[in-house]
Amino acid sequence: MKVLQINKFYYPVIGGIETVVRQIAEGINARDGLTVDVLACSNGPGASSEDINGVHVTRARSMGVLLSMPVSVDFVRALKEMHSGYDLLHLHLPFPLGELALWLVRPESKLVVTYHSDIVRQRLASSAMGWLHRWTLERAQRIVVSNPNIVRTSAVLRGFRPKCTVIPFGVDTARFGPGGGSLHRVEQIRRRYGQKIVLFVGRLVYYKGVEYLIRAMKDIDAGLVIIGEGPLKDRLAGEARRIGLGDRVSFVPYRTPDELADFYLAASVFVLPSVYRSEAFGITIAEAMACGLPVISTELGTGTSYVNQEGVTGFVLPPRDSGAINDRLKRLLSDSALSAAMGRAAAGRIKAGFTLDSMLYSHEMLYGSCI
Repeated sequence: MKVLQINKFYYPVIGGIETVVRQIAEGINARDGLTVDVLACSNGPGASSEDINGVHVTRARSMGVLLSMPVSVDFVRALKEMHSGYDLLHLHLPFPLGELALWLVRPESKLVVTYHSDIVRQRLASSAMGWLHRWTLERAQRIVVSNPNIVRTSAVLRGFRPKCTVIPFGVDTARFGPGGGSLHRVEQIRRRYGQKIVLFVGRLVYYKGVEYLIRAMKDIDAGLVIIGEGPLKDRLAGEARRIGLGDRVSFVPYRTPDELADFYLAASVFVLPSVYRSEAFGITIAEAMACGLPVISTELGTGTSYVNQEGVTGFVLPPRDSGAINDRLKRLLSDSALSAAMGRAAAGRIKAGFTLDSMLYSHEMLYGSCI
């Protein structure tokens, strides 16, 4: 069986959806007679075709990015030339160009759609393309979602719930867990950033709500480490200076997964203060929990309140509430027994239902059932 995953970008472009596409491609490719290839857009004007870690990746020429989506006429051509060689197409949404290409090409292959999140910021464009979303979801054999909250709260999926299959995103627990990382590097991190560390990992973009975490740190006896890059980095650094946090807030560039595991293990608590439904799952929540960290997240009607369980693995708060974040940080940092109990529950929850192995197995079974 040959499967073609379709997404806007692919590694080495870094993003939540791109990570999932890569995990599926590398994890299932060549397993039990399966071949998984990828069709995506290039990050520039040139097309390419190459093998990356055993996965064949075709990139269509792109004319740039508009409203966070690549603009590529060549993508339609590439799909038209390639589709007949595959038994199953696996489209990752949101990706309007991918939907339009499918509508124009009308491939006969079976179709699976992974619905990662609602479109939030480009609502006007999304409304104009509503007919195309409906056509795509009607065409799909199955719609994969990362958590049941998305199915329950998404207006787009309301008429397609019988087609929806929940497959949570998975964590490589061999890498992210008490056995991963390096004790030496963990101690180095604590010596540099403090024995008590509040950690955030993610892109520095509008929907992450990092400014509310920074404001919550004003009288917290701990250091805040922010790992990530993005257009809001300078503004967030300015906010930290304005509040007078000085060197208690550290901005750290992206780290490799192994280095990231060391930061999780060195930290005291993980916070994901997202404010929009664009945060549909929060894979960093699961990574932090796998490493035994209690988590503070927000209630968005998405995976941020599904992976993290209120009062069990951490706290789930209303978005944009720096005061509530401040209160829960003080509780966790001052009560080591509570923090340890939540951390143990967090690690157990990930092992029970959010591992990379279980995610890959579920996709393999899904592919087989569709064919």
